[in-house]
Amino acid sequence: MNIPYILHFLERLQQNNSKDWMDNHRDEYLQAKRYFIELIDHLIKELQAFDASLHGVTAQQCLFRINKNDFSKKGEAPYKSHFGAGISLGGRHSPFANYVLLLEPGDGSRIGGGIRKPTTRQLELIREEIDYNPGKLRQVLQKPEFSKIWGDFRGDQRKLPPKGYDKTHPELDLLTYNGFQVLRYYKDKEVQQAGFIDILPSLYKEVKPLHDFLNSALTEL
Repeated sequence: MNIPYILHFLERLQQNNSKDWMDNHRDEYLQAKRYFIELIDHLIKELQAFDASLHGVTAQQCLFRINKNDFSKKGEAPYKSHFGAGISLGGRHSPFANYVLLLEPGDGSRIGGGIRKPTTRQLELIREEIDYNPGKLRQVLQKPEFSKIWGDFRGDQRKLPPKGYDKTHPELDLLTYNGFQVLRYYKDKEVQQAGFIDILPSLYKEVKPLHDFLNSALTEL
């Protein structure tokens, strides 16, 4: 779990983001990736202590690709500038909320939870759950420890009420969100400190009630 090695590799990739450079530094990339997989394996084991849905989930299922998609604009850098993972039942492609960890040099590393970009159907189901049981979500968001660690959702909000909901709806502030993710950012020097990984489980534990709420809305998927 050599985070300094990972950040150093990614910093060099940021400065030389091309297929030729990656091909010439393939061994370094694979070593950095191995360190990251070790980190995610360790983190999954820690998360399993309070989230039983993660039993059987592997790091490999949770890793985000470093390649950008095949439809990138001509001349655009072909690789992402971070290593990332989304940990949830079913891995990164799961419809359920995930625990996120991204390592990105330049003080861009972050942890998070929730659902960043729900599909149309996911969004419908989550809004239905908010409409039906708003008190449960409010309780999660207003818990002092949650608010202190995670703050508000990072997703953008609609200017108008979603279809089927009136502008006078008492939960309109929640219903207008298009995403339900929370994030916490860290500087490079922080993620490289000894013990950084050890502080994460307690932070993720505070986001589990949000996952429980979101996932309860998505059981039919």
